[in-house]
Amino acid sequence: MYYNICQVVRKMNILKKTLMIISIAIISFIIIISVSYNIITNYKLKNIKVHDQNIVFYGDSITEGYNVKEFFDEENVVNSGISGNVTKNLIDRIDTDLYDYNPSLVIILIGTNDINTNVDDKTIIDNIEKIIKGIRMNRKNADIMIESIYPINREMNTEYWDNKPDYTNEHIIKLNKSIKKMCKKYNIKYIDVYSCLLDDQGNLKKIYSIDGLHLTDLGYYKVTKVIKKYI
Repeated sequence: MYYNICQVVRKMNILKKTLMIISIAIISFIIIISVSYNIITNYKLKNIKVHDQNIVFYGDSITEGYNVKEFFDEENVVNSGISGNVTKNLIDRIDTDLYDYNPSLVIILIGTNDINTNVDDKTIIDNIEKIIKGIRMNRKNADIMIESIYPINREMNTEYWDNKPDYTNEHIIKLNKSIKKMCKKYNIKYIDVYSCLLDDQGNLKKIYSIDGLHLTDLGYYKVTKVIKKYI
Protein backbone atom coordinates (compact mmCIF):
# COMPACT_ATOMS: atom_id res chain seq x y z
CA MET A 1 0.00 0.00 0.00
CA TYR A 2 2.78 2.39 0.98
CA TYR A 3 4.64 1.53 -2.22
CA ASN A 4 1.58 2.36 -4.35
CA ILE A 5 1.15 5.73 -2.63
CA CYS A 6 4.81 6.56 -3.29
CA GLN A 7 4.36 5.66 -6.94
CA VAL A 8 1.32 7.92 -7.21
CA VAL A 9 3.18 10.80 -5.53
CA ARG A 10 6.17 10.27 -7.80
CA LYS A 11 3.96 10.31 -10.90
CA MET A 12 2.20 13.45 -9.69
CA ASN A 13 5.53 15.18 -9.19
CA ILE A 14 6.63 14.16 -12.70
CA LEU A 15 3.32 15.43 -14.10
CA LYS A 16 3.74 18.75 -12.27
CA LYS A 17 7.27 19.16 -13.63
CA THR A 18 6.07 18.29 -17.14
CA LEU A 19 3.23 20.78 -16.92
CA MET A 20 5.62 23.44 -15.61
CA ILE A 21 8.03 22.84 -18.52
CA ILE A 22 5.18 23.02 -21.02
CA SER A 23 3.89 26.24 -19.40
CA ILE A 24 7.34 27.82 -19.54
CA ALA A 25 7.69 26.81 -23.19
CA ILE A 26 4.28 28.30 -24.06
CA ILE A 27 5.04 31.54 -22.21
CA SER A 28 8.46 31.76 -23.92
CA PHE A 29 6.83 31.23 -27.33
CA ILE A 30 4.27 33.96 -26.63
CA ILE A 31 7.04 36.34 -25.55
CA ILE A 32 9.06 35.62 -28.71
CA ILE A 33 6.02 36.18 -30.94
CA SER A 34 5.18 39.39 -29.07
CA VAL A 35 8.73 40.73 -29.34
CA SER A 36 8.91 39.82 -33.06
CA TYR A 37 5.60 41.57 -33.71
CA ASN A 38 6.76 44.69 -31.89
CA ILE A 39 10.04 44.74 -33.82
CA ILE A 40 8.20 44.49 -37.15
CA THR A 41 5.64 47.08 -36.07
CA ASN A 42 8.30 49.48 -34.82
CA TYR A 43 10.25 49.01 -38.08
CA LYS A 44 7.17 49.94 -40.08
CA LEU A 45 6.45 52.94 -37.87
CA LYS A 46 10.08 54.03 -38.06
CA ASN A 47 9.90 54.05 -41.83
CA ILE A 48 6.48 55.52 -42.34
CA LYS A 49 6.44 57.64 -39.18
CA VAL A 50 2.73 58.29 -38.76
CA HIS A 51 2.19 60.06 -42.04
CA ASP A 52 -0.88 59.34 -44.09
CA GLN A 53 1.08 59.55 -47.32
CA ASN A 54 4.61 58.63 -48.30
CA ILE A 55 7.11 58.93 -51.13
CA VAL A 56 8.23 55.35 -51.76
CA PHE A 57 11.36 54.42 -53.70
CA TYR A 58 10.67 50.94 -55.04
CA GLY A 59 13.35 48.77 -56.61
CA ASP A 60 16.43 46.59 -56.27
CA SER A 61 19.92 46.98 -54.72
CA ILE A 62 20.53 50.32 -56.42
CA THR A 63 17.47 51.65 -54.61
CA GLU A 64 18.37 49.82 -51.40
CA GLY A 65 21.76 51.53 -51.38
CA TYR A 66 20.16 54.95 -51.84
CA ASN A 67 20.14 56.81 -48.51
CA VAL A 68 16.94 58.68 -49.31
CA LYS A 69 16.63 60.00 -45.76
CA GLU A 70 19.88 61.86 -46.25
CA PHE A 71 19.17 63.22 -49.72
CA PHE A 72 15.52 64.25 -49.28
CA ASP A 73 14.18 66.63 -46.66
CA GLU A 74 10.75 65.06 -46.45
CA GLU A 75 10.26 62.87 -43.37
CA ASN A 76 7.86 60.61 -45.19
CA VAL A 77 10.39 59.19 -47.66
CA VAL A 78 10.58 55.40 -47.64
CA ASN A 79 13.27 53.17 -49.14
CA SER A 80 11.68 49.93 -50.32
CA GLY A 81 14.55 48.52 -52.35
CA ILE A 82 15.80 44.95 -51.96
CA SER A 83 19.06 43.66 -53.38
CA GLY A 84 18.75 41.19 -56.24
CA ASN A 85 15.13 42.00 -57.04
CA VAL A 86 13.80 41.60 -60.56
CA THR A 87 10.47 42.94 -61.86
CA LYS A 88 8.67 39.76 -60.76
CA ASN A 89 9.83 40.29 -57.14
CA LEU A 90 8.31 43.78 -57.10
CA ILE A 91 4.99 42.29 -58.17
CA ASP A 92 5.18 39.59 -55.49
CA ARG A 93 5.92 41.95 -52.57
CA ILE A 94 3.81 44.90 -53.65
CA ASP A 95 1.19 44.50 -50.89
CA THR A 96 3.53 44.66 -47.91
CA ASP A 97 6.38 46.73 -49.33
CA LEU A 98 4.41 49.33 -51.26
CA TYR A 99 0.66 49.46 -50.59
CA ASP A 100 1.13 49.25 -46.80
CA TYR A 101 3.05 52.55 -46.93
CA ASN A 102 0.04 54.27 -48.50
CA PRO A 103 2.20 56.05 -51.09
CA SER A 104 1.32 59.43 -52.51
CA LEU A 105 4.24 59.04 -54.91
CA VAL A 106 6.02 55.89 -56.11
CA ILE A 107 9.42 56.16 -57.81
CA ILE A 108 10.31 52.89 -59.49
CA LEU A 109 13.76 51.73 -60.61
CA ILE A 110 13.89 48.14 -61.83
CA GLY A 111 15.17 46.05 -64.72
CA THR A 112 18.93 45.76 -64.41
CA ASN A 113 18.74 42.39 -62.61
CA ASP A 114 16.27 41.17 -65.22
CA ILE A 115 18.90 41.85 -67.88
CA ASN A 116 21.49 40.17 -65.68
CA THR A 117 19.36 37.01 -65.44
CA ASN A 118 18.44 36.97 -69.15
CA VAL A 119 14.80 37.96 -68.75
CA ASP A 120 13.60 39.11 -72.16
CA ASP A 121 12.67 42.77 -72.68
CA LYS A 122 9.01 42.05 -73.39
CA THR A 123 8.62 40.26 -70.04
CA ILE A 124 10.33 43.17 -68.26
CA ILE A 125 7.93 45.68 -69.81
CA ASP A 126 4.92 43.45 -69.16
CA ASN A 127 5.89 43.11 -65.49
CA ILE A 128 6.38 46.87 -65.06
CA GLU A 129 2.94 47.37 -66.59
CA LYS A 130 1.50 44.95 -64.00
CA ILE A 131 3.10 47.03 -61.24
CA ILE A 132 1.60 50.21 -62.69
CA LYS A 133 -1.86 48.67 -63.03
CA GLY A 134 -1.67 47.31 -59.49
CA ILE A 135 -0.82 50.71 -58.05
CA ARG A 136 -3.57 52.41 -59.99
CA MET A 137 -6.10 49.86 -58.81
CA ASN A 138 -5.06 49.74 -55.15
CA ARG A 139 -3.66 53.25 -54.56
CA LYS A 140 -5.60 55.37 -57.01
CA ASN A 141 -4.34 58.71 -55.73
CA ALA A 142 -0.65 57.80 -55.93
CA ASP A 143 1.49 59.39 -58.62
CA ILE A 144 3.96 57.09 -60.36
CA MET A 145 7.37 57.92 -61.79
CA ILE A 146 9.78 55.48 -63.42
CA GLU A 147 13.50 56.00 -63.59
CA SER A 148 15.53 54.90 -66.57
CA ILE A 149 17.77 51.91 -65.93
CA TYR A 150 21.23 53.26 -65.05
CA PRO A 151 24.26 52.77 -67.32
CA ILE A 152 27.05 50.34 -66.45
CA ASN A 153 30.82 50.38 -66.83
CA ARG A 154 32.21 47.05 -68.00
CA GLU A 155 35.80 48.26 -67.53
CA MET A 156 35.30 48.10 -63.78
CA ASN A 157 35.31 44.61 -62.26
CA THR A 158 35.89 43.04 -65.70
CA GLU A 159 35.70 39.43 -64.43
CA TYR A 160 32.08 40.02 -63.48
CA TRP A 161 31.09 41.33 -66.89
CA ASP A 162 33.01 38.81 -69.02
CA ASN A 163 30.27 36.18 -68.71
CA LYS A 164 27.48 38.65 -69.46
CA PRO A 165 27.74 39.51 -73.16
CA ASP A 166 24.15 40.80 -73.39
CA TYR A 167 24.49 43.06 -70.35
CA THR A 168 25.57 46.19 -72.22
CA ASN A 169 24.73 49.86 -72.36
CA GLU A 170 23.39 49.32 -75.87
CA HIS A 171 20.88 46.85 -74.43
CA ILE A 172 20.02 49.23 -71.60
CA ILE A 173 19.44 52.10 -74.04
CA LYS A 174 17.09 49.92 -76.07
CA LEU A 175 15.15 48.83 -72.96
CA ASN A 176 14.98 52.40 -71.68
CA LYS A 177 13.34 53.45 -74.95
CA SER A 178 10.68 50.80 -74.37
CA ILE A 179 10.18 51.96 -70.78
CA LYS A 180 9.86 55.58 -71.92
CA LYS A 181 7.29 54.55 -74.55
CA MET A 182 5.33 52.63 -71.92
CA CYS A 183 5.37 55.65 -69.60
CA LYS A 184 3.89 57.77 -72.36
CA LYS A 185 1.17 55.15 -72.86
CA TYR A 186 0.16 55.33 -69.18
CA ASN A 187 0.80 59.08 -68.83
CA ILE A 188 3.57 58.50 -66.30
CA LYS A 189 6.65 60.67 -65.81
CA TYR A 190 9.81 59.05 -67.16
CA ILE A 191 12.95 60.18 -65.33
CA ASP A 192 16.04 60.06 -67.53
CA VAL A 193 18.80 59.38 -65.02
CA TYR A 194 20.85 57.38 -67.53
CA SER A 195 22.17 60.44 -69.37
CA CYS A 196 23.41 62.28 -66.29
CA LEU A 197 25.65 59.40 -65.16
CA LEU A 198 27.65 58.95 -68.38
CA ASP A 199 31.31 59.65 -69.05
CA ASP A 200 32.72 60.80 -72.41
CA GLN A 201 32.81 57.21 -73.68
CA GLY A 202 29.16 56.56 -72.94
CA ASN A 203 29.78 54.42 -69.84
CA LEU A 204 28.82 54.87 -66.21
CA LYS A 205 31.28 57.43 -64.93
CA LYS A 206 33.79 55.76 -62.61
CA ILE A 207 33.54 58.40 -59.89
CA TYR A 208 29.82 57.64 -59.68
CA SER A 209 30.24 53.91 -59.16
CA ILE A 210 31.89 51.44 -56.80
CA ASP A 211 31.85 48.42 -59.12
CA GLY A 212 30.58 49.46 -62.54
CA LEU A 213 26.95 49.03 -61.48
CA HIS A 214 26.20 50.31 -57.96
CA LEU A 215 26.62 53.96 -57.09
CA THR A 216 28.84 55.98 -54.80
CA ASP A 217 27.42 58.78 -52.66
CA LEU A 218 28.47 61.19 -55.41
CA GLY A 219 26.49 59.11 -57.89
CA TYR A 220 23.41 59.23 -55.68
CA TYR A 221 23.88 62.98 -55.27
CA LYS A 222 23.79 63.32 -59.07
CA VAL A 223 20.67 61.12 -59.25
CA THR A 224 18.98 63.16 -56.53
CA LYS A 225 19.50 66.40 -58.44
CA VAL A 226 17.69 64.88 -61.43
CA ILE A 227 14.82 63.35 -59.44
CA LYS A 228 14.15 66.56 -57.51
CA LYS A 229 13.32 68.30 -60.77
CA TYR A 230 10.29 66.01 -61.09
CA ILE A 231 8.87 66.07 -57.54
